[in-house]
Amino acid sequence: MTNRPFLHPATIFFLLTLLVAFLSWVGSIYGWHDVQSLLSAEGLRWQLRNTVPGFLQAPFLGHLLILAFGIGLWIHSGLGAFCFRLFMRHNRLSRKEKRAFGWSLAVGGVFLAGCIVLAWGPWSLVRSITGGLKHSPLADGCTYLVSLGLGIMALVYGYAVDYYHTDRDLVRGLSYAFVRFSEYFITLFFIVQFFSSFHYTGLDVFFGFSPAFFHGCYVICILLMLFLSKTVDD
Repeated sequence: MTNRPFLHPATIFFLLTLLVAFLSWVGSIYGWHDVQSLLSAEGLRWQLRNTVPGFLQAPFLGHLLILAFGIGLWIHSGLGAFCFRLFMRHNRLSRKEKRAFGWSLAVGGVFLAGCIVLAWGPWSLVRSITGGLKHSPLADGCTYLVSLGLGIMALVYGYAVDYYHTDRDLVRGLSYAFVRFSEYFITLFFIVQFFSSFHYTGLDVFFGFSPAFFHGCYVICILLMLFLSKTVDD
């Protein structure tokens, strides 16, 4: 971000939150319909009570944290880079890398087959009480299974190419995504503060935003910042 003329997204959402606080204060003074001030005793109490729970309840936060384990291993082990080079038809692929990739695919295939058997096999261990997949434990744990599958494949690849040797290497891989995308989680905090403050003050209703439109903008900002986080960091 050094020497760039534009503000960091986290700063932008922080300034927008300050703007919301100012507009809510103006609205409370001039009697805007259903607008309550964030700069009031009640607004202060709301901020103290809801800052932490609001952030922890942000859309996709739990799923992103779980996926970060598997994705971190996928990138840190070199499997992600190998797949990219393979897709780009790179010629510099060693025999060890190809053999490790083959083992990784085999383990991934076994894991996928196990998930398929759990989903459609004769057992009902992870299906709902009606026997379907909707609202079943398997559906609820889909994010965990995806992260686990990616992590197992990356783990096999990392050990096969002699990149991983100890459990410390494994832990570094599990934490890699948190380090690589740390700025995203900071930005996410300020996104949550802006949208929650905007909704609490009633400015969303005052400006005529429907609940569906407001929630859609919220989700788009969260996902957009995730996709742009690498570009912003670079």
